Order: sequence, then C-alpha cells, then structure tokens
Amino acid sequence: MRIYALYLTSVSCGFCMMSLEILGPRYLSPRFGSSVDVWAAIISVFILSLSIGYWLGGRIADKARTNNPLGWIILAASAFFLLLPAYTHGLVEGLGKDVHTARWGSLLAGALLFLPPSLLLGCVSPMLVKLVFIGADQVGRTTGTLYAISAFGNVVGILATDYILLEAFHLNTSTIAMGVVLAITGVLHILITLQADRNGTTTLPAVANENGGETAAEAS
Repeated sequence: MRIYALYLTSVSCGFCMMSLEILGPRYLSPRFGSSVDVWAAIISVFILSLSIGYWLGGRIADKARTNNPLGWIILAASAFFLLLPAYTHGLVEGLGKDVHTARWGSLLAGALLFLPPSLLLGCVSPMLVKLVFIGADQVGRTTGTLYAISAFGNVVGILATDYILLEAFHLNTSTIAMGVVLAITGVLHILITLQADRNGTTTLPAVANENGGETAAEAS
C-alpha cells in the first residue's frame, strides 16, 4: 500500500505539471498571442523549473527523514494553482505595454506565473526516490519505475488537458481543480507519516534495555 501511495503521488504531480504547461499559453494569449515565441517561453520555463526543482528537491530529500517535507512542498504548489486564476490578469497587465510588445515579454510573464508552481512540483520526484528506496541492489529498478510512472502521469496530463479539460471546462476551473487535488495530496502526506529508510518500514524510537544499551523496534 505504501509504495502504491507514493506512485499515485508521482502520477498526480506529473499530471498537474504537464497540464499546467498545456494551459499556460491560454493564460498568456490575451496579451501575447499564441505564436511560437509563447510556446518557446512556456517550454523553457518548465524545463528550467524542472532543473532547479530536481536540484533543490534532491537536497531537501537528503535531509528529510519522513514524507512531511514532501507534503509541504506539494501543498505550497497547490496554493499557486488555486491562486493563479485570481492574480494572472493583474500581474500580466501590470507588466506594461513595453513588455507586452517585446518578443521576450511572454518569457518574463511565463516565468513569473509558472516558474514557482512548476519548480515546486519539480522537487517531488527526487524526494519520492528517497521514500521508495529499498536497497542499493534495487536502486536502478526503483528509480526507473518511479520515473516511468511519473512520465506516464505527464502523458496523461497532456492528453487529458488537450482532449478533455480544454474542451469541457473553463480554464480557471481546470486549474483550481488540480489545485484541490494537490492540496489533498499534500495534506495526506503531512498527516500520514512515512519513514525514509532502507526497508520501507516505520522506525520507532530507540528504548533503553536493562544493561543501559539501546534497542530499536521497527514496525512495517
């Protein structure tokens, strides 16, 4: 059950990440159009956010002993999804006419709007790797499976957004719905503690024995 919960987290975050990338140009098009420059800006922002997120998430994972930090990262990402419809118009309009007419304007707007949430979601994969890690002899298989599942979530997010969400739902509705999903996921990770150790078990505090030594009990 533990491993499937972590895989489901990977799918959910991967779905939301790529869905936001597909929705991104719709948020920019009223001021910047839908040219190749806009798409280049969106793709660049998301690749950059993944690069930074992988780096940052790896460092957080090295220090984390449980899934609690992961929960807060996902919850922070959900806040940006939930608030994005409210502040997008004001932020884009506030950039001014010079930015609106500049070729690089969509890159700046895209970075301001989408870099924070996508960077936070980029932190998720390296943090999940530590939580699903069960031994050095299976590190390749474990990591490969996790990233394959995440990529599956990416593909589903792209196709579902293109064929379903953009056709059946308002842009803001889709973004808020994903924010709710991320919020629930984050809260569950905060409330339900999973230890990051070799055997995938929950380690209990050490207790003193009669000789003054310590023993540690483990429960799966």
